[in-house]
Amino acid sequence: MDNFLLKLVHKGKPHILEIRTWYQQYKAVYKVVVEGQEITFEQDEEGNLRALGAAPVYGTTPHTIDTGLLQQIAAGIEAHEAGKEDA
Repeated sequence: MDNFLLKLVHKGKPHILEIRTWYQQYKAVYKVVVEGQEITFEQDEEGNLRALGAAPVYGTTPHTIDTGLLQQIAAGIEAHEAGKEDA
């Protein structure tokens, strides 16, 4: 597995997240704990990363995670993977 740390700042709050890569048949998925919830990022039908969680991940319920933060994490994962392909 290709685990890596993702460092980012969202709304002035620094985050250091451990991204764990899991390989499933023909694709890779990425698991990360964000605000106490395990979130899985996987590619959708269009090739973009989407966030999935056991509880609602985004929206207006009390346990949701800011959509912008999820988008930043997805962008960081994509940048990491693009950097690996260039190496």
